[in-house]
Amino acid sequence: MKADKQIYTLLTSSPEAFRFLTGGLEWPAGYRGRSVTFKELERRADYVVEPASGEGPRYILEIQAQRAGDVYDRLVLELALYRKAHPGRAVYGLIIFLDASCDEPASPWRECLGSGPLLRPVYLDTVLADASRHQPDHPLLAVFLPLRASDAELADRAPTAWRQLSALDQPEATALLDVFMSWLMERRKGQTYEEIMTMLHVLTPLEETRAYQQLVGIGEQKGRQEGERVLLSRQLRRRFGELPAWAVARLQNADAGQLETWAERIFDVGDLAELLGPESD
Repeated sequence: MKADKQIYTLLTSSPEAFRFLTGGLEWPAGYRGRSVTFKELERRADYVVEPASGEGPRYILEIQAQRAGDVYDRLVLELALYRKAHPGRAVYGLIIFLDASCDEPASPWRECLGSGPLLRPVYLDTVLADASRHQPDHPLLAVFLPLRASDAELADRAPTAWRQLSALDQPEATALLDVFMSWLMERRKGQTYEEIMTMLHVLTPLEETRAYQQLVGIGEQKGRQEGERVLLSRQLRRRFGELPAWAVARLQNADAGQLETWAERIFDVGDLAELLGPESD
């Protein structure tokens, strides 16, 4: 499963998420995260944490969800290029591994870990295991459930995780729920959006609702399509607020295949236009 994009989203969501995922690094007030491109080699560091004021240490973070063979080389190169572009600035590098199997024990750079600019790596499975013992209600444990749980555990615990994340009122709540749903839908690729929402106990199975039974009278396929349209509209309103007229019209004119495609992408986009297309289309 893909993890890099979602973990970068979580790192940006709040100082607490940053502290949790980096194994204790604090996010100082006035800092920001961004990607940085080094023109010399046309290389990009995906996540650099910098002080907006220009004063203070910088951090370059790499997320590694599988063994690549060159992650330490990449990080050292990015540190060197950043130091060249910002002489005199303190900059540190940190790799966040999904688990120890993603690490590269033969890398010669491991001898430098913990001294100088290379911080000791973080293993997320260890962080999550420790949090499950000491902070069992931490919302990030719910977020990571679809990425780490077995099929049986996921089926059993996903509804509780959904309810926990849906009840959050912190500013980062939307980002946490989006990442949870992104991983859940990738994990359950063989299921429709409607089936996933039913699994979470958000919805009564469509076949059991009176509205669906009435729609069966004009054709099962048309009824299911209309049901998917209603479900998607409801989730879009939850995600983006009241829908403008052009978005409602586009939903009404979409066929079943298009509705399903939009439902699968709903938690991977930033706004309605990115999902449904620009208003002028």
